Amino acid sequence: MFMKQMDNEFLRDSEGSWVAPLPFRVPRQPLPSNRTQAHHRANMLDASRNRNPVKREHFLTFMSKILDNNHAELAPPLDDNEECWYLPLFGVYHLKKPDQIRGVFDSSAKCNGVSLNSVLLTCPDLTNDHLGVLLRFRKEMVVVTADVQHMFHCFVVRKDHRNYLNFLWHKDNAYKKTLSNTA
Repeated sequence: MFMKQMDNEFLRDSEGSWVAPLPFRVPRQPLPSNRTQAHHRANMLDASRNRNPVKREHFLTFMSKILDNNHAELAPPLDDNEECWYLPLFGVYHLKKPDQIRGVFDSSAKCNGVSLNSVLLTCPDLTNDHLGVLLRFRKEMVVVTADVQHMFHCFVVRKDHRNYLNFLWHKDNAYKKTLSNTA
């Protein structure tokens, strides 16, 4: 079902960018309003960053990259009763990269028992198994590896699905400004 939906709806726009829909289940339950919960989580993140100035700087650097690369934008105002979802945001550190935070947009966060993940189709497992990788690695004389940076930011979400990817962040990435809708 997921692959069929992607085959039918994953396309290039007039500017050459790949455009993808969110793969919603059909039928699906409506998403409840989780803005209050997301606002609470954003305030908790702010409090955590206030206690740790290094974490605050790392997070501001992460968000600067997201905003500077146009991977997020200020969300347009919602119409009355327009369905939307807010992704709570938190950060994690890799043990080998203690000076770099990875921001996580929590699509599994639940509100009234429902999360964004619960209304989306899951894709098939397309990852290579370790044995296959090892066998192919030994087959050739030369092996090339690469670290694809920002791989998941290389497409545009269909405009009518962007309301489901809102998150709260400080306007203009200015930590002292109030939180605003971003998508």
